[in-house]
Amino acid sequence: MVAVAVALVGLLSPPATAESPIHPENRPAGLAGETNGHVRPEALVGVEGSCRAGRAAGPSLALMLAAARADGVALRPGDCYRPAAAQSSAKSNACSRGNCACAAGSGTSMHGWGEAVDFRDAGGSLTFGSSGFRWLNAHGARYGWNHARWAKPGSECPEAWHWEWVGDGGRMQLDTIRADVVGIVAGPAGYWGITGLGAVTARGGAADVGSAGSQPLAWLVKGGAATPTGRGYWLVASDGGIFSYGDAGFFGSMGAKPLNRPIVGMAATPTGRGYWLVASDGGLFSFGDAGFFGSQGGSSPTDPVVGMARTPTGRGYWIASAAGAVKAFGDAPSPGALTSRPNLPVVGLAATPTGNGYWLAAADGGVFAFGDAAYHGPA
Repeated sequence: MVAVAVALVGLLSPPATAESPIHPENRPAGLAGETNGHVRPEALVGVEGSCRAGRAAGPSLALMLAAARADGVALRPGDCYRPAAAQSSAKSNACSRGNCACAAGSGTSMHGWGEAVDFRDAGGSLTFGSSGFRWLNAHGARYGWNHARWAKPGSECPEAWHWEWVGDGGRMQLDTIRADVVGIVAGPAGYWGITGLGAVTARGGAADVGSAGSQPLAWLVKGGAATPTGRGYWLVASDGGIFSYGDAGFFGSMGAKPLNRPIVGMAATPTGRGYWLVASDGGLFSFGDAGFFGSQGGSSPTDPVVGMARTPTGRGYWIASAAGAVKAFGDAPSPGALTSRPNLPVVGLAATPTGNGYWLAAADGGVFAFGDAAYHGPA
């Protein structure tokens, strides 16, 4: 079938005006009700490994890391949230090297809000000539990540590795930058858009039966699946933890179990009595009455898997990648896929009730429709 072309809707880059928060003088706004370096665990969220970030900053950080890797850049977080004691230690270490002015004291570092990250790439800490820095310089602004003037080349304390999140407008209270949509879930009468913090937005005739948006999640939400009735859905976190809403039942999870790669999506069986989880390397995990029809285990890290959807029979499924490639297994047809890389990466896949079409959702909420999938607006 021929894909139905749908324009990418939503913010693709910072506003091309003086209101953009990506500004050399802008700094993170901090976290209301929190104390720098003593942020409560529930105000932070796990991104990957030991990296924890402020709840609002976490989703854009995870999506930015995935986008860099999809472009072949091995970007990864070093220091993220830094408690007060670690800030003091960093200050002492800097002073011992004769670089005392270039380390913030306890309670003053932007790391103490979980709104700053010291990045690394294949060569270690970033340098101004490294692939990681070049990628961030070209693309970081789309995700709300700013390189402050004090850290730029030629400054007193040049730091290629230190970047700060101002996607909420920062201290200058400028325009916000959205990059938090991680998936799209289809129902009988519409679809739901899901953010990294578990907020759910209903579109079309989809029912609103709750979300994890107000819960203090330990790890970012990566996707979800609807029940056959459309009166419930599951959300899945990167550690494989499952959250159930409406008439969705619980049939097991990967929560607290060791994983080679994080979970990035899920799909439910036609009966609603089982589901599949898919990891970023394409590995599949089955629960309840879900069957196994193949996987993409060992997929390329430069185009990681981002989600899946099953066929109406439950005897097949699709697996989608960040670049918009879609692979079919079992009895799943192939109604189309993106022919060029989107401005922001694809983050989720949802099938139509007939199984003859599906939607792809991008990180900025844009939606692409294929086969008999209709367009109802951005996620």
